[in-house]
Amino acid sequence: MYKLAAAKAMKKAAPKSAAPVVVQQQTKQGWWASLTPEQRKLISNIAIGLGISLIAATLIYFAAKRIRKIAAAKKESKSLGEDKHATWAKQIKNAFDNDGWWGTDTAALRKTLREIPSMEDFTKVVSSYKTLTAGEEELISRMTDELRQTEYDEMLAIINSKPKKAKDAKAGAVIYDPHGWAKRLNAAVNYRGGGLFWGTDEDAITAVILEMPTQMAFFDTATAYKQDFGTLLMDDLIGDLSFGEVAEYTRMIKEKPIK
Repeated sequence: MYKLAAAKAMKKAAPKSAAPVVVQQQTKQGWWASLTPEQRKLISNIAIGLGISLIAATLIYFAAKRIRKIAAAKKESKSLGEDKHATWAKQIKNAFDNDGWWGTDTAALRKTLREIPSMEDFTKVVSSYKTLTAGEEELISRMTDELRQTEYDEMLAIINSKPKKAKDAKAGAVIYDPHGWAKRLNAAVNYRGGGLFWGTDEDAITAVILEMPTQMAFFDTATAYKQDFGTLLMDDLIGDLSFGEVAEYTRMIKEKPIK
């Protein structure tokens, strides 16, 4: 009689103990299995960190993702003049995307970076860029991935030449930075096309020369070039450019005021 009672008790208890196993199996086969490994890992970390269930953590994860997408859409919809930092971030992203063509539109990227007046503004652009991409991209990381070393050196020199505070930047003013110009010119003459062959980035050279306000600025840059790289700027330019290109750059410099 004791054995019969024990058997009945086990029979009644079996469905109750099996239920969680069935639920777990259905969960693994259902919505949980539909998530990517990265999503499952993030959600699990949220659940552990907050001490909540996987379902609650999943709701938090997708709600946060939705909020980021809404913020990104709002940031992208802002027009020029309403938020210049968002506009510059969008222009930089467009330069990276390059209308679907391979590589980055370096001319467009250079132009946008030159327009940003200060390091303080650039920091806000970096933040806007992350919001624009729903938190999936970091501007500097994307720049590192997209650009060749010489291109990256040039863009970094443009950024580093800016005043730290926005209040110290005058609208449309060019920062007088011979060492920065020297670094950009050195990157241009050491340009590596396609990652295989050394060449010259004439567009980068033109951009630097156009920025120089005077002939003295070019001479100061040549002095900085010698100090920083141990070679003469004109020797590097003549060695990399055709006679016609050297003549054109010389003309551009001579047309500037002396001081």
